[in-house]
Amino acid sequence: MLQAQKRLSTGFLILLSLPTAAVGFALSSGIATTTWLLSTRYGLHLENIALIWLMGPLMGLLVQPLVGALSDRTWLMKGRRRPYLLAGGVAGAVSTYAMLMLDSLATATGLSLIAVAVIVALLADLATNVTFNPARSLVADLTPEGPARVRGYAWMQTVSGVLGISAYLISIFFGNYALVLVTVAVVFVLTVLPLMFIQETAPVAMAASPGPAGTGTRATGLAAFRTLWPMVGFLVYGVFVAIDKIVFGDALAAWAIPLFLAVIGVTLSWGVLIVWRGRRQPSGQNRLRTMLLAHGFAWLGVQSMFVMGFFYVRDFVVPAAAGPVLADGLYQLANAAAVTTAADTAGRVLSMGFLLLNLVGAALPVLVLKPLCLRYGKVRVHRSAMGLMAAAYAFIVLAPANEAFFYLGMLLCGIGWSSLISIVFAIYSESVDSREMGVSMGVFNSSLVLPALAVPGLLRLSDALDGHRWVFALFALCLALSFAFWCAVSERAQHEER
Repeated sequence: MLQAQKRLSTGFLILLSLPTAAVGFALSSGIATTTWLLSTRYGLHLENIALIWLMGPLMGLLVQPLVGALSDRTWLMKGRRRPYLLAGGVAGAVSTYAMLMLDSLATATGLSLIAVAVIVALLADLATNVTFNPARSLVADLTPEGPARVRGYAWMQTVSGVLGISAYLISIFFGNYALVLVTVAVVFVLTVLPLMFIQETAPVAMAASPGPAGTGTRATGLAAFRTLWPMVGFLVYGVFVAIDKIVFGDALAAWAIPLFLAVIGVTLSWGVLIVWRGRRQPSGQNRLRTMLLAHGFAWLGVQSMFVMGFFYVRDFVVPAAAGPVLADGLYQLANAAAVTTAADTAGRVLSMGFLLLNLVGAALPVLVLKPLCLRYGKVRVHRSAMGLMAAAYAFIVLAPANEAFFYLGMLLCGIGWSSLISIVFAIYSESVDSREMGVSMGVFNSSLVLPALAVPGLLRLSDALDGHRWVFALFALCLALSFAFWCAVSERAQHEER
């Protein structure tokens, strides 16, 4: 074992973060390029693009818990997570490159473009899900609970954020095509290289972790799955959308918004009941249910922004520009003779917005959130971050729809984003059995995947509300619900943080 690993040095924590950062880079690349690529290069309609985005959550719902459970019980090549990270890194590089070849693949296979796009998206998401769960579990495996765990996940987000920033800088200065090519190399190298220097702990050497005071033993992976029942309506909605699109050709589209509103109503009612029961009889299971509901509503708002942000920028932010936009000016520094279309401009403005989001997301976990967590508690800090993110979305709604205010709003959103993909992992990982961290991380992923299945419903509702003009108001509402549920999550006793 490396001395740096024994000491949990900053260098080791950075090395430990690289596989997760590689997946984060791929996700940042996908957010910046997928909608733009499918819309401009291949001419796919918004609803077809939403269907392709839906494939990722469906794949994650099936694959992440399975891979997590398998990796908990695997010991191959001197590692539990190592075989899955190797496989995911190779598959991720190949599937990312295939996104540039959809038309050629359609011609070669005789399939329709939309069918090939769905298949490639499924393969890309399969690679992401095979990699992401073991990568995040590895951080929990090799860091003890308390401040060291918080520090590990804070550095994970900082490294991921820096790479995410570089992804958007590549998009802004060199274009989305160049970003896809760079992603191929980054995913492969940063997933595989760290495995040569990290020594994992064999399953037989791990002991069960006691639960928070007064709550009994922690939930195992299978028991944790029961905490997802309140979000089963999102799964029903996702299946409805997929069947209606693939089998019935949108014949049931008139039911999409009513069903979506019914699912939200049932989920909220179930959540309120859980909170009420938790007040009367506190338990680790109720705390976990409330936590996952809070996290799920946050991701409903964030995932929807990833899918629909491009169209808001294209239809409202770019037309409001009185002259050349900053994002185009930066691009032309490296591409002076390039011809710019409105869609290209929208893509670059969106990339600039996500760059600012990730800039804050990279800086805050280590510099701000970690010390705040040690002083005030992780739950309180994360709860506040969700409230600030809701306020940031509301700011974008109320401010004029121009480039400057959009960038400012995305900077403010970065406060919540920084906690959503760092501190919350420390909170959750200390609420489940460490011996089954892989499958438990699969459950945690499902808490954001299930709400993502309802994104098409939010899209249709947004379209009905003045053609996406108020879409950020819907995002704000989702984050406000997340904040409300986090208010019902108790902080762990201070003596258990040591």
